[in-house]
Amino acid sequence: MELTIQLSGSGSISPLLYRVVQRSDTGDRQENQDSLGHRRVGDWLVCVLADGAGGHQGGEVASQHAVNTMLDAFTHAPTANASQLLAMVHKVNHGILEAQQANAALVDMHTTLCALVLNQRSSEAVCVHVGDSRVYHFQNNQLKSRTKDHSILQWMADNRQVQPETNRNALYTALGEPPQQLQVEVSPPFVVLSGDWFLLCSDGLWEHFSDDELVLLGSNLRNDSACAGHIHELAQSRAGGRADNLSSILVFID
Repeated sequence: MELTIQLSGSGSISPLLYRVVQRSDTGDRQENQDSLGHRRVGDWLVCVLADGAGGHQGGEVASQHAVNTMLDAFTHAPTANASQLLAMVHKVNHGILEAQQANAALVDMHTTLCALVLNQRSSEAVCVHVGDSRVYHFQNNQLKSRTKDHSILQWMADNRQVQPETNRNALYTALGEPPQQLQVEVSPPFVVLSGDWFLLCSDGLWEHFSDDELVLLGSNLRNDSACAGHIHELAQSRAGGRADNLSSILVFID
């Protein structure tokens, strides 16, 4: 899916354009437990991606709930305020916890969540995330920033601990956990410039690329209508028949 919208940034001489491209593939799994979506709300753009887990259909239910509830909550009250965005994520989590209690088959369901919020008039954005789905921000052909995974491996690297033999996908927080255990990160607001681009993606995609490779791919393919397809196909090729679900939302500022 591709969407091109004209933006009239405050004080800009010529209008900005942004292009949103989203794609999700099952990979070599039996079902796709990733969900994603984006929405324009007045001066705002919000993009949301989630990677679910938790038994047959559990991950799909959790991720779809997360994306739909987050988009609906933002549509009702668009904002870049950190406390209000945190409240939205906790609302999402509350719904997942209720579904766990109501259906024994969903008791183990969890999901990651990452979101990009962009305001056209202020040219400012914020990122929200929980788990290991990532938001990358590229500027001037360099990685400007990206979210930090809530994974056991990332925690051990941050704390200079010897990394044990553990599942790379093991997380220490995700939606579907009790509120007191849930950790959600909201970035400070940052300025978006013409030529910037963003990548929201699940670990089934980013695990196959270095940061430098993503810079080159996005920079070289941003004018290609099939850019997302090329990136996904390369990731699946590198997976060698063991590809996880892989999903992405690309946002090009032009």
